[in-house]
Amino acid sequence: MKTSRPGVLTAAALLLGLASLLSLATPLLAGPPLPVKVFAVMMGLIGLVAVYGLWNAKRWGMIVAIIVSALNALSAAPGLVVQPNLPALIGAGVTVVLSVLIIVLTILPPARAAYA
Repeated sequence: MKTSRPGVLTAAALLLGLASLLSLATPLLAGPPLPVKVFAVMMGLIGLVAVYGLWNAKRWGMIVAIIVSALNALSAAPGLVVQPNLPALIGAGVTVVLSVLIIVLTILPPARAAYA
């Protein structure tokens, strides 16, 4: 069965879905302050909407996915410098790398051809 969705777009949607679900789990952590938890939940919910758009190869899904991923990377980047423990440092690093990877996957030529 042939699908019109390229593999890079499927990978981006799955990675963004995973990142969004992990963001929704942030309130379960004991460390982050309330504003961080609220921001994470908002980004997780908006990210799930972007996943729907990416999965259906909608241009708005690409735009929302890039915005959410950029905000996630920017919000996690300070954690690479000021984290109090190793697991938090690793989590911040993974978030930055995953967010940049999602952005790259959504703007590759095969994915951009699917939006047209």
